[in-house]
Amino acid sequence: MKITAFHLLILFLVSSFSTLYAQNTPFVDIHVNSTTKPFYSQTKKEYNLWDPIDHSCGRSLPSQVIRDFGIKIPKNAQANFESLIGGNVRIVCVNISPIEQEYFNQSSFSTDKNKNSTVACITGIHGDELFLRRKEVDYFSDLLSNIAFIKQYEDKTHYINGKEYKYMIIRSKADIETVLQSNNLIGLVFTVEGAHSVGHSLYINENITELPEYERYILNNINRLKGKTPLYLDKQDLLDLPILFFAPCKFYYNGAGGQALSFNKEQQNVFSKPENTIGAETELGKSIIDSLISKEGRRILIDLKHMNLDFRTYYYKSVERAGILGENIPIVASHCGISGRKWKDALYKRKDDDSKNNNSYLNHWQQNLGEEDIQKIFRSKGLIGISLDKTILAGQIALNEIENTMPDSRQRRQACLKVFMANVLTIVRVINSPKAWDIISIGSDFDAMYDPLDPYYSAETFPELANDIQSFLEHPETIGGDLFTVQEIQRLMFNLPADEIANKIMSTNAIEFMKRNLENAK
Repeated sequence: MKITAFHLLILFLVSSFSTLYAQNTPFVDIHVNSTTKPFYSQTKKEYNLWDPIDHSCGRSLPSQVIRDFGIKIPKNAQANFESLIGGNVRIVCVNISPIEQEYFNQSSFSTDKNKNSTVACITGIHGDELFLRRKEVDYFSDLLSNIAFIKQYEDKTHYINGKEYKYMIIRSKADIETVLQSNNLIGLVFTVEGAHSVGHSLYINENITELPEYERYILNNINRLKGKTPLYLDKQDLLDLPILFFAPCKFYYNGAGGQALSFNKEQQNVFSKPENTIGAETELGKSIIDSLISKEGRRILIDLKHMNLDFRTYYYKSVERAGILGENIPIVASHCGISGRKWKDALYKRKDDDSKNNNSYLNHWQQNLGEEDIQKIFRSKGLIGISLDKTILAGQIALNEIENTMPDSRQRRQACLKVFMANVLTIVRVINSPKAWDIISIGSDFDAMYDPLDPYYSAETFPELANDIQSFLEHPETIGGDLFTVQEIQRLMFNLPADEIANKIMSTNAIEFMKRNLENAK
């Protein structure tokens, strides 16, 4: 067929519409750490919630730590609120968890300027700050202080290129629509990560978390987060905002149950090495889960992220028991990668270490979801947030493909996109239904990640990610040799339009999940 000027015009308009579509879509990210650095840097008054943060990250310090690890860390805040506005990321689930004290417990941290600078780059905490000098940390007090810090600036106007913007904490389902219908609002949904967040370092560090008095302390604090009891002993005020989900585990053992290994060898050279990654649920962990998902007060959903397989298996049994009683409890995995292997598969069962994924395109560490995890989340009408950290998503084959391309090249962009799409498509292949596309979202882990997918390094790149997903599905390419062929990718789309799938992943799935499950604050 002869290509005329008219045909070229149509192609241009279609291409322009696709780009415009992505730019005008209100995007959602179900796991960011936007407030961590501003909150912990208040003593230096360097950062706020809106402005970009330029880190030194030890760039001028010629140490092995910085060369191998620090150089990969994003040098600017990825989800500061100006970046959210720039990427039209209108609703975010903000993790408000305190940083674990064990993070800094390596004896060399306070004396090694390279480690100090690297950790400061991630957390905003510098080695000479009061936080690091505390022998004991009341984590729940820090959590409440973080909430107060965010609420303090909620109604303050911020100007970007002369335009007024604000953020609001989403306290009800109606607030979601308020944010989506406005052109100058960011909506914050609060989430918590780690049972330490409602606990105290004294019990955790001394490994006495099984004491009845500590369980009472933990459960009392959970009741405060659920709006059942006043936040402070001397006041009657209840928490006036909902917590959407809560992850019992984080990087280090906190008494609730076994956490999955998250740090590779490079990261363990900077931070303390996690222990107890093989433990199952504890009596305290059972009580925490029962209290969170109870209908007394506002229900808080459980986030699987960082739970090891044994602990996750226990939680699934809790969900199944609730199902027998006619109650559906959605399961969340907020910022993860996808293995897709069966739990009993030899590779998935193997101990997590840096060599585990040497011959794999995907990352099969047990912090990533196996086939059974995906099926259980799907049956519960839950939600999976795909991280944008390549160390979470990719095995060594995929990492090599990325590194063998030139930075900022089209080939680098395509290699990174394929890693992302391989994780997404694995979910759909496991479920083998068009409804699988309804449980996938973005949980970037911005401002707490170590090695982002190169083209998608901040919230400002969300329109590009949306367009890239759509373009890839319109013109699919083979992924990982024979991991996904063009024909299988097309089959897994189940005749859904590419733009609809992109919109589900980037926006509508998370919005609909929040509308179904967010408990209104009273």
